[in-house]
Amino acid sequence: MLKNKFKKTIIATGLLAITSSIAFAGAAPYVGAALGINAMTSTSGSNFRGVPIDLFAGFGATVNSSLYLGGEITATPFTSFLSSTGNSLRTTYGYGISFMPGVMFSDHTLGYVRAGAVRSHFSWVGENKTGGQLGVGMQTDVMPEVSLRTEYVYTWYSKIETVASPKSDAFKLGLIYKFE
Repeated sequence: MLKNKFKKTIIATGLLAITSSIAFAGAAPYVGAALGINAMTSTSGSNFRGVPIDLFAGFGATVNSSLYLGGEITATPFTSFLSSTGNSLRTTYGYGISFMPGVMFSDHTLGYVRAGAVRSHFSWVGENKTGGQLGVGMQTDVMPEVSLRTEYVYTWYSKIETVASPKSDAFKLGLIYKFE
C-alpha cells in the first residue's frame, strides 16, 4: 500500500513539474550535488554516522515577487561509513522525491521547506524501506546560473526487523546549476 502511495506521489510531482514550467514565467530546471553528514538512530539504541552523496534534479519558479514553488528528485548512490554502534543502520543507496515551497528573501536568496518521501536500502538487513522527510534550507546565488545550498533534513522510517523506528538527521551542503 505504501509502495502505491509512493508511485502516486512521483506521478503527481511529475505532473506538477510539467504544468509548473508552463504556468509560471521564469520556471528553471536545475541539477546539483550535495555532501552531507548523517546521523541515524533508533529507539533500540543503534546508531550510524555517515557521509551521504546526493545527486538531484528539479525545477523551481517564483509565483509572485516572493513565493517560490519547486520540486526535486534525488538519488543517493552511496553513503560513506563513519561510525556505528549496535546493529548498523547504514543506508547504502536510495532515492526520493520532494515538494519544496519557499520564500524569496531577496532576488538571490531563497528560504524553503522540504516535504517528501525516500526509499532507502538498509545494508544490515538487506531491506528497502520507504520513509518520510521534512527539512528546511537556504539557497543563494553565487553566479547567475550557480547557487549554493545548505539544509537540514529529518527522515523517519517504520520498523525494520528488530530495529525500532530508525530516524535520521542530515546536514547538507550543495551546489546547483540552473538552466535559465
